[in-house]
Amino acid sequence: MPPIKQYPLVRFVADGLRETIKSFITDELPLYRLSWELHTRIESLAEVADGRSLARLRSWQRYVEALDTVLRETGREGLTAAEEHTLGEALRALRGTLDELDPPNRTSAAPRPLPTPRAPISADVSREGMAASA
Repeated sequence: MPPIKQYPLVRFVADGLRETIKSFITDELPLYRLSWELHTRIESLAEVADGRSLARLRSWQRYVEALDTVLRETGREGLTAAEEHTLGEALRALRGTLDELDPPNRTSAAPRPLPTPRAPISADVSREGMAASA
């Protein structure tokens, strides 16, 4: 667990990560930007987060990054149903780990539900499955 003096920084970064995920789910942020934001913000926790939590965050961030790489390299415009499902699981796992990093006086340790998307990713792929199963 980070030292007590680091909790404000952990809270700040965790809240920023939650907002990044929310922006992606509500279609305000593309996948490539989600990947970059997750990487950048998670790395800012390297000095203050416990190694186990950091490893879990990095693992799920790498999955998001791999999906983005596949889409860019293949020229596909959307995710497959299986990729969409696993991405939803990754985002929920990220949120759960972030909640574990919050200070002990957090009012609720349960992950907040993901918001309902406003629009699908593309005509053939929707983020609805991620938000609905949250």
